[in-house]
Amino acid sequence: MNAEAVYGTVLTAGLISAYSLYNPTLPVLIARTIGTVLVFWGAHVYAEIVGNRAMSWREAVREGLQRSAGLLWALIVPVACLTVAVFLGLSMNVAVDISLWGGVVSLAILGWWAARQRNASTVVKVATAAATAGMGLALIALKALVH
Repeated sequence: MNAEAVYGTVLTAGLISAYSLYNPTLPVLIARTIGTVLVFWGAHVYAEIVGNRAMSWREAVREGLQRSAGLLWALIVPVACLTVAVFLGLSMNVAVDISLWGGVVSLAILGWWAARQRNASTVVKVATAAATAGMGLALIALKALVH
């Protein structure tokens, strides 16, 4: 599992949840979310580069870009869910909820995949998927408390 994909999914869902409190339009919500994730991605790449002193500059840049790509991939499911829901005519609140649930499903898949790569038993796969999805569920619970 790419740790950055988990981090990016939690970050993306958290941003969508937080930014939605200000009742933005869909383009504004998406732009703010993508823009903020891009800043985090840039900071992550930079930290990887300066932290890899044993590598040449070129190798450190390549490694930083590869390791940090999960932050960008993590945008796809929540932003796509948000966009599709709004284009189907659903309210922004419902679209945000669907987007957050898309993040939960993504996190569960990432957890399952991580356990699968380690040849874990089915019980461990389910537990890992549930624990990883739990992060997204925590965001949904926080959103419910704030709204």
